Amino acid sequence: MPTTILGEMSDDLLIPKKKLDYLIRSAPYRYKVYQIPKNSGSGFRTIAQPAREVKKIQYWVIKNVFPSYSVHQAASAYMKGKNIFQNAEAHASKPYLLKLDFEDFFPSIKGDDFLKYSKTNNSLSLSTADLQRLVRILFRLPERNNDFQLSIGAPTSPFLSNAIMFEFDSLLFSYCSENNISYTRYADDLAFSMHDMKQRGEVLQKVKIVLKSLSFPTLKLNKRKTVFGSKAHRRLVTGLILTNAGEVSLGRDNKRRIRAQIHHLLQGKLSDEGKKYLRGMLSFARDVEPKFIERMKNKYGEQTIKNI
Repeated sequence: MPTTILGEMSDDLLIPKKKLDYLIRSAPYRYKVYQIPKNSGSGFRTIAQPAREVKKIQYWVIKNVFPSYSVHQAASAYMKGKNIFQNAEAHASKPYLLKLDFEDFFPSIKGDDFLKYSKTNNSLSLSTADLQRLVRILFRLPERNNDFQLSIGAPTSPFLSNAIMFEFDSLLFSYCSENNISYTRYADDLAFSMHDMKQRGEVLQKVKIVLKSLSFPTLKLNKRKTVFGSKAHRRLVTGLILTNAGEVSLGRDNKRRIRAQIHHLLQGKLSDEGKKYLRGMLSFARDVEPKFIERMKNKYGEQTIKNI
């Protein structure tokens, strides 16, 4: 790993040092900001996408810096070889479920948290100046705000959030392993499954204790999204259904959506974008619930599904 990020980046990206230094210093302000409705239907989520030139240097960091950062095995989001099916499958065999959610997860992770994290990571030997450069490359500085924060929309935010959460994940994973509890975290969604329903409350208290004990980052639970689940009710983890038979299912809504898209396709009413979406959904369904794909082949014809 280079000891001088500015020089190494300049050589790799063929950008003069003076121009690159200016780009890095101005990077926190080079974001296109817009809002999209939240999935819950209440309120909006702020998306901040870095400008193309900022993305270019962020991808350099992904390639040259991030390989030195560790991510805990409990973190399922944005990791190569992991997906929402594996995240849900980890909880399918246990009858009781606790789901927790962080408030404003990405924006709650600050530039100072990254600096504190960097002090705990001995795999890199970076100068103070280089660490400050990384803060400006990786974090956004909103208007009328003095705190650098991770943005929803930057390619570097997902992995960096997982790395900074390593201690949190380690402490909870250790506790859960000792108590026969399964734990996974998919970004801001925490899922715990167990055989003893009393453990749900115990885990909730443990999470609160761990959050208070951390020197970074400062996170809060979204109390409105705390869910105590069991086989008596529908158990949903990262959008997938945990069945009482200990399996993972797409769920009725996803299946209905796929059937409707196939029907529209056969009527010639599906756009090119819709076809791409349907192709992706069928591919995902094949991994999650292959029996459903077989039913679609029987209903619409094997060749039809293959052609999609």
